[in-house]
Amino acid sequence: MIRKTLRILALTWILAPGAAFAEAEFDFEELMKDVETKIQNVQNTISAQDTATASAETKQLQEAFKLVEGYFAKRGDAADAVADAQDYQNKAASIQNALGVGDLNSAAGAANDFSKQCRGACHDKYKPL
Repeated sequence: MIRKTLRILALTWILAPGAAFAEAEFDFEELMKDVETKIQNVQNTISAQDTATASAETKQLQEAFKLVEGYFAKRGDAADAVADAQDYQNKAASIQNALGVGDLNSAAGAANDFSKQCRGACHDKYKPL
């Protein structure tokens, strides 16, 4: 039992820094390009009534903006960008919720809002980094 516990602790000690490093190490510019492509794909798949793909890509948008939130939170000088990232997560959740109840009109409206807001103030202030 003690050996098993020690192995688990050793494995945790070895893997934990790697997990933290993986979260911190991503190409911000590539992520933003991917976000731009994904929101366009979401809009197109909603128009095509492909709710499964729209939902999957919207989930990826939520995950991307969790990374963005963490990125700017670690910077410590961009509270507005942290708030924007949280707002985009909420916008993505709105798309998900509308898709979940089959309301494609609301999903399309929320996706359009997401896209318009994404090109607004955040890009003006933080791109390129």
